[in-house]
Parts: sequence; structure tokens; C-alpha cells
Amino acid sequence: MSGSDRLLLDIMVHSALRDKKGGEFERFFTAAAIELWGDDFEPWKPQGNLGDFKCDGYRISEKTVFQCNAPEQFVAGTVAAKIEKDFEGALEKFGARMERWIFVHNQTETPARAANLLHELRQRHPELELKIWTLPHLSREIRALGDAALRNLFRGFSVGHEFSEPMEEFIAGKFGQSRPPLPLEIVTPEPSNHGALYDAIDRLGDIDREVRRRLLGYSRWFDPATKAEVEQRLQARGYEKDVILANARRLHDENLICITENHYLAVANDICQQAAETLLDELTGELEP
Repeated sequence: MSGSDRLLLDIMVHSALRDKKGGEFERFFTAAAIELWGDDFEPWKPQGNLGDFKCDGYRISEKTVFQCNAPEQFVAGTVAAKIEKDFEGALEKFGARMERWIFVHNQTETPARAANLLHELRQRHPELELKIWTLPHLSREIRALGDAALRNLFRGFSVGHEFSEPMEEFIAGKFGQSRPPLPLEIVTPEPSNHGALYDAIDRLGDIDREVRRRLLGYSRWFDPATKAEVEQRLQARGYEKDVILANARRLHDENLICITENHYLAVANDICQQAAETLLDELTGELEP
């Protein structure tokens, strides 16, 4: 997929997931799930006094119950209560038919109290697999779809999309798309199988966390990300060059990025993609006149 295709798809996926609320988000999730799993996925909807069994969709082969949450106002204090209520309701209705339960919401992060509650529920129900899918989790699933499925979800999307010449020039100026080619020979660390983005960042310590998040995100967004561009962006935010270089080296040592003579390259693609998604509003905002 070309750079133009990827940029357009990222914007469309992020916009669809972030902007859809309530039933609209549930319908979009259902459409995406059908493209992902076909007839292995069953959409559920409320039926009179029976309700929806605390289930917005069921994946047959994995005995997985999905519950969606995208209210008009996402209030952190109410999320934990909803998770507990929806999980207990699904457990009562499905019983042995449920081996996995996934709470799907359209925010980039889960409030701490809600995440902690999920850990408690896991301890109380070790026989079940309990997960939370955030906007980055669901967008990652969607981006892995084939061309035909993406066209079904996004009527305006087609592979081979090319921006107009003025837009290409604008993107090149704002995002630095005109970059030197990758060096012919680079020494790349072994791919990382580290966990989620913030686990990777937190493991390296509290200091300069924001620098590491941006290094990870820029290495994916501007692939291939030149050192000059990345360091210029970070210095513009007030970070000293020695701080930037020290944190880049730590990420390299952790096999999360690869430092070459002229580039910062993403190695742990999932982690770098998650970091890039946390920067999406900022970077797409640069496209606005």
C-alpha cells in the first residue's frame, strides 16, 4: 500500500471510530466484524424485555462475546461500572457458551479504574479470557483487511489513491514526505515481541516518557523517518538534542526502533503503530489550512 493510501486509510479509520457514537458505533463495529470474520460472527440486537443479553456480537468459533461502548460523553468514572454490569450480565446469559469477553470502546486509552477492575474480574474468573479493545486495537484489526473489505467499509477508499499535485506538495511540506531513500545496508535488531505501547515506555522509566512516545510514533508515521526531521520536531517542543539521542538509543537497545546513519526505523511495528495513532490528531491537524 502506498504512502498516500496508508495516510488516507489511517485518517478514515480513526475518524470513523472516534466520531461514531452509540448505535452508530455498534453498527460500524458489526459491519467491520462481518468483514473480519464472515459468518463466524453473529450480530445481536435488543429484543423487547429480553434486551440484548449484554452482547453486541458473538464470534462462534472462539465463544467470544463483544460489548460496545461509545457514549456521547465518555465519562471515565462510569466506565468501570458499565464494564462490571455488562460482564456480569453476559456471564449470566451465556454461561458455558462464553469463553472470551471483549469490551470495545472508541477511546485511545482506558481509564485506570476500569483497567484495574478488569484485572480483578480476571482474578475472579480465571477460566475466562477478558479483554478491552480501544480505538487502536480495533483500527489495527481493520487496517489488516483486504482491499475489497476496506471498500465495503469505506465507500470513498480505493487502493491506488493518489493525492492531487497541490495536496502532495502540501503534505510534503507539512509531513516531510520527500525524504532521501533508505540506506542500502542497515543492521536491524531482531524484531521485538514486547507488549503494549505504554508497557514499553513505562519499562524504560518515568523520565522523558513523552520523548520516547514521539520517537516511536514518528518512526512509524514518517516511515522512513529521517533523523533530521524527527529531531527537529522534538527540539521544536523544547527537548534538548542530547535527551532525544539518549532516549533513541534506549529504544534501539530495546529492539523497538533501529537507528541507522540517517534514519529512525520502526522495528516493533505494533508498538510504533500504537504510538503513531496517539499522534494522529496532531499530525492530521497540520493538513488543515
